[in-house]
Amino acid sequence: MQQYSYFFEQSNLLNLFVSAFDEAFVYRYDHNTKESKEKIQVRYVHGPKHRVLHDLNDRAKTLTLPVVTIEQTSISRDTSRIFNKNKFFYHKGLTENEISKIPTPIPVNIELSVSVICYFKEDLDQILQNFITNCNPYIIVSWKTPEDFDLPFLEEIRTEIQWSGDSSITNPKDLSPETKWRISADTSFTIKGWLFKSIDEKAAPIYKVDATFSDITLSNRVYTWEDYPALSGQYPTSETVSVCAYPIFTNAFYYNDNSNLNEIIDDIIIDNPLNVLLYGKRFSYDNKWYLSGTNSSNFDFEEVITAKSPIISAYKIPDEYVNVLNDNIANIKIPLSALSSGNYTLMTSNSASWTNLNKVITQIG
Repeated sequence: MQQYSYFFEQSNLLNLFVSAFDEAFVYRYDHNTKESKEKIQVRYVHGPKHRVLHDLNDRAKTLTLPVVTIEQTSISRDTSRIFNKNKFFYHKGLTENEISKIPTPIPVNIELSVSVICYFKEDLDQILQNFITNCNPYIIVSWKTPEDFDLPFLEEIRTEIQWSGDSSITNPKDLSPETKWRISADTSFTIKGWLFKSIDEKAAPIYKVDATFSDITLSNRVYTWEDYPALSGQYPTSETVSVCAYPIFTNAFYYNDNSNLNEIIDDIIIDNPLNVLLYGKRFSYDNKWYLSGTNSSNFDFEEVITAKSPIISAYKIPDEYVNVLNDNIANIKIPLSALSSGNYTLMTSNSASWTNLNKVITQIG
């Protein structure tokens, strides 16, 4: 439960509910001519009905009627709906290579208790009719996928707001002479919304670990120059161990088809196919192999991007010319027809870093 997920979905949906009806108004009619004398805006209040009634009874309050109260009473998972059967859903962006990945949201039903409180029965009739005629039996509101997912476009979500279909009316009873006449109606709505889960932020890969280990005597951890262990060969020692994902070259050998291996100690000049046996570490992860230099071969020229090394450019050696025997040995055989004259060196890279042979090979053939 350490993954935090909150995108204001419930408050946004409640605001959408209010915005769908908050332009409601009532007319006060002349009962003889049936002509409107006054137009009154209906007020919408977030909160329980009893709180509004309490405010009405407090003379210091200025709340006026008619008013509609909205209270969220529950939220539950809707097993009849599903956004996507997969764990994630994907959307293409403005280009073919632009794809957004979003965790599939959870379908929820948000239950609302709605109460209408008025001084006049005719005001109540108008407000209820506004709900009933528009919610037959539901309305659709539109909102968008949370901006936290950084979509390159607006992803519209259409949410159904369903009316329960009934409304109970409470008429005033046993009023005292000081109490104003009030009438109210209670109904309910269901917002069929969605709750989004945040994308799990994976920790960055660790490419190098340096650790120092010391052997100490637990019975006596404090040493001074007067202590015998400090002057003896038995004094605790330490050792540093490094674990690294960077590829490295340790040895390289050049050979022809009919010759023995010749270790590459210095720069070399060749006029034959490039046949090199490389020794080192970390050759079999996700390595790519390159020629780096002025050799304008027929190979693709591309950027070498890793996590820890500077970005450089080099000619990528096709996989057909590379044979990785194991994590420590690789054999590169490039025919003369695929090479051009020039100076270059051999490189390999993985997602952590790149390394080069640090010896110049001059091709003259």
